[in-house]
Amino acid sequence: MKISNLGLSAFLQTAKDLNITNAAKELGLTQSALSQRISLLEADLEVTLFVREPRGLKLTEAGEKLLKFASIQKQLENELLWDIKGSQENIAGHFRLAAYSSVLRSMIIPSLAGLMRAHPGISIDFQSYEMYELPDVLKSAKADLIVMDYKWGKSGLHESVLGYEEFVVIESVKHQSPADVYLDHGPLDNATESFFKNQSKVPKLIRRSFMGDVYGIIDAVELGLGRAVMSRHLVNDNKYVKIVPGYQKYKRPITIHYHDQPYYSRLHSLILKELEKKAPSFLS
Repeated sequence: MKISNLGLSAFLQTAKDLNITNAAKELGLTQSALSQRISLLEADLEVTLFVREPRGLKLTEAGEKLLKFASIQKQLENELLWDIKGSQENIAGHFRLAAYSSVLRSMIIPSLAGLMRAHPGISIDFQSYEMYELPDVLKSAKADLIVMDYKWGKSGLHESVLGYEEFVVIESVKHQSPADVYLDHGPLDNATESFFKNQSKVPKLIRRSFMGDVYGIIDAVELGLGRAVMSRHLVNDNKYVKIVPGYQKYKRPITIHYHDQPYYSRLHSLILKELEKKAPSFLS
């Protein structure tokens, strides 16, 4: 039995988009042609790769296994093409890295900037997601590596800790902040709740207000719109906010996750090395 390259290409794009219309457009195919290629692939493999749910397509267990294989094959193909056209001294290729906003801008991008300057052929697609979205981003192959603030513990994945984020309570230096208003990204942001679950000193009342992203939270605290539970490394040098004393230390692990596989491209390995070497310094 042989896996059709046309079928695999159709499957890979559909697995990334989880939407037949979008995948067909990306591949320059009609929806019926794309569906036919996937159906033929499923018939050849004698498995179902997708199931339809009210929210759209979802990969089956067989589909997840095939997606892992297809992603590895794509990495191998990209590296081979560069080896043929390029040189051993200059690394090139495309890599997709997804993380939550606070560490992406303050830690991940700065850690890899030197590598990208030294090797202009490297292209990294930096993606910002809410924490709850990141597991699905990796499962659907929208990213090659994700960064989260907890250990997923899922089989078939490699995970390692880059460092630990320490959280503190901050308020404005210039303005009187309401002591019961705490600012978060949005309703699903659990930083404030988790922080106070680990404290003996808890406010009697917490009113939440949402600012969209971590830098919006810091701006709002500076303006005296409320307090916030914030990563210490993001405010260490900020003269417009101050840390509220009296709380116990609370830390979360900054973890990288990617699929276990028998082969990793040179670019993948180099990015991991750079992150492990440089990222912890940004937490000081």
